[in-house]
Amino acid sequence: MAASVSSRIAWPRLGAEAVIIIASILLALGVDEWREERRNRTLEREYLVRLIEDLDANIAILNRQRETETSQIANARAIYPLVTSGDLHGMDNTIAVTASYNASPSPTPNWVDDTIEELKTTGRLSLIRDPGVRRNLLAYYRFLEAQDWTYQLMSTEYRDAIRARMDPDIQLMIRAQCQPRTVGCRVKIDDAEAAAYIDWLANNPSLADGLRRVIAQWSRGESEYLPRVETRTDELKHQIENELRE
Repeated sequence: MAASVSSRIAWPRLGAEAVIIIASILLALGVDEWREERRNRTLEREYLVRLIEDLDANIAILNRQRETETSQIANARAIYPLVTSGDLHGMDNTIAVTASYNASPSPTPNWVDDTIEELKTTGRLSLIRDPGVRRNLLAYYRFLEAQDWTYQLMSTEYRDAIRARMDPDIQLMIRAQCQPRTVGCRVKIDDAEAAAYIDWLANNPSLADGLRRVIAQWSRGESEYLPRVETRTDELKHQIENELRE
């Protein structure tokens, strides 16, 4: 009886159907994997393009920072004789007022890191297949963070003293009318008020130490820090562009 039932089962047909089912499952899995891989490569390319945009933004910030620092140092050097010896060297009172304000330390650069932060927080950093690119990306932004001490240590005593003494309306005028911070920029200030302010500057030799720090530290940033940032940014951008070409 058992032999009779067994003889009626179409084993070859069942075997063929099983092979077809297994092949269909493997094909479906392969298609899903292919689609996932294709989606990941599209995402990777989008992230690489965004990373280049962030680096371009950092280059623009760098150029603005360099312009600001050059002008700031020039203003600090122009006003330095006044706060050390009371000598204006023939500088107009109005120009001296403006220069004293424009010598104040400006805020630290706010580098763009939106894309790398998204990659890290979403766990998508592995989408960047090249381990060298991943490693250099992380090293670059660590470098920016580590280098910020150059700016965080800028003397704020001078800036705080100047802004506490100067009329807020005059500060607003200087910020609005003297961009970039060129030496020789002048705004409309009452002569008596300008003279009183200049007299205050000349009788506060303690400001000289703050100015010395501004000149020394920002000169260091201009000659050492910013060129390093520029080199690292250009190198990383070049590496990512090569990755996009592959």
